[in-house]
Amino acid sequence: MDAREKSSDPARSISGTVEFDESIISKIPKQGTLFLIARPEGILSGPPLAAKRHSLIKFPFAFKIGQENVMLEGNTFEGNITVTARWDLDGMPKASPDDIDGSITVISGSTDVKIVLNHVIEAKNTAAEAKMVSGTIRIDRTLADKIPANASLFLIARSEGAQRGMPLAVKKLKGVTFPYPFTLGQADVMLPGSRFEGPITIFARLDKDGDAAPAPGDIDGSIATSAGDQQVEIVLNHLIGS
Repeated sequence: MDAREKSSDPARSISGTVEFDESIISKIPKQGTLFLIARPEGILSGPPLAAKRHSLIKFPFAFKIGQENVMLEGNTFEGNITVTARWDLDGMPKASPDDIDGSITVISGSTDVKIVLNHVIEAKNTAAEAKMVSGTIRIDRTLADKIPANASLFLIARSEGAQRGMPLAVKKLKGVTFPYPFTLGQADVMLPGSRFEGPITIFARLDKDGDAAPAPGDIDGSIATSAGDQQVEIVLNHLIGS
């Protein structure tokens, strides 16, 4: 399939509408630029798979993004893709405080997709906020029927490159549903005096027996990130012992 055929292939695009959440209508800037950014599911950094920019639009806005918007030649718009829409105040590609965004993960070829702009990006006003990682934990759809009953969710952070010893930070949660919004930061640090900062790896594990040690039947996933990052997505996609 050549480039022209790929661009016209409905299976290599995603379309739908972008609209504002009713709860933040009063915060909507009257002027702005709409950015659409597509990344393969679970990929949070580096050049986007595809991107578009729109100005002088009205909401709800009908959008389409696909193969013709791919950033790097040779990449293919396919598979599970996270599309983020951002209403941007300064027209610059980088998100800034008071911009409003929203995301959805769907498979390439999806139509009638609705992206809701429901998150007002806030400035990091305090040291604690600057050192906190926040985002969403999702369960891989192929493992959704294998979630252990009465499971605990462990979040474990280690400094980049650290594989053993006491974790930098730990949080244990009960009764979660997915997708689950999470935060992890200085308040969860294990040793007094340790700092939640710099490049870190966060491991998430859905644990069937509530024990800190992984066991067959648990489901886990991880992401490399940095203290202060927002909109981090961790996908639980590995069944231990499978």
